[in-house]
Formats: sequence, C-alpha cells, structure tokens
Amino acid sequence: MATPRTPSRSRSSGRAPSTSGSNSQMTVTIGAIAIVVVVVIVVMMNGGGKDDAAKDPAPVAAAPAPSPAPAPVPTGSAKAGKTPARPAPALTQETLGKLDELFGKAKAAYNEGSTLRTAGDNAGARSKQAEAKALLDRWKQLVEAQLLWQEEAQMEEWAQPAEYAALERIYGPFAKLEKSVRMGGGK
Repeated sequence: MATPRTPSRSRSSGRAPSTSGSNSQMTVTIGAIAIVVVVVIVVMMNGGGKDDAAKDPAPVAAAPAPSPAPAPVPTGSAKAGKTPARPAPALTQETLGKLDELFGKAKAAYNEGSTLRTAGDNAGARSKQAEAKALLDRWKQLVEAQLLWQEEAQMEEWAQPAEYAALERIYGPFAKLEKSVRMGGGK
C-alpha cells in the first residue's frame, strides 16, 4: 500500500521543478534582453557624442573666448491686457543679455562657494557667496525701474511688451538663486 504513494510523490515533485525551471529560464531571458537594451542605449549615447565632437571641433575651441555682444534673449510674445496707465520703461535686448551674463557669473560664484563650503573652506565660501550677492545686486539695479513697472502691470492687469515676458521668465531663476545665496551666507 505504500507503493501507490511513492509514485504520486515523484510525479508532484517532478512537475514542480519543471515549472520553476521554466520561470527561471523566462527570468534569465528577460534579464538578458534588458541588459542588451541598456548596452545598446549606452553605445548609442556614447557614439552620438563622438560623432558630434568630430563634426564640430571649432565651436568647442571658440567657446572659451569671450563674445563682444551677448546673444539675443528670446522674448516670447507680448502679454495682453488693459492699456497701461503709464508707458513701460525701455527694456532692450542688450539689457536682457547683460542680465543673463550677470546671472551666469553669479551662479558660477555660488556653485564655487558651495563647493568650497563642502570642502571645509568657510572663509573662501563666504567670499564667493559675497561675490555672487554683489553680481545679483547689480542684476537688480540694472532693471529696478522695469521690475517696479512690471509689478504694477501685473497687479493692474496691464498689457506688457514682449521684452517684459522675457524678464518675467528669467526673474524666477534669479529669485531662487538670490535666496540660495542669501541662505548660503552671501552678505
């Protein structure tokens, strides 16, 4: 009577390994496919970078040279609204370009200060943060009248020229950096 139980045990134990074996094979196959896809993506990304560098070696060499005039800042479209009670102060492409330049320098100084603070050089970090604050103060002074007019225009729902749309777009990152510099010790 013990013999009928032995074959049933071997049948059930024989089926379980084959099921788990096929699951293991499927898992290995899916894993292999995923690895191949990742390798292909990495190769394509690295290959694209090499081709781009080979095609345009001149811009890389020209990048460190300072440009005499800042690149034009995209202005977007004018903002519709009520007729302004007073005209908007002039805001030129040159001014917007100067704002971008000052912002870039301030951000670089802030990043250097953060790196120095992480390295333990608190005096150097404070110096860089102070430099970033001075650049941000110059940024604000450059467009003080325009910022006041824009604030009034937004509160009164006035129509705004396209240059002011650009100023509004770049003011957000400026305010964020200004706060970071202030919290980082820029005085």
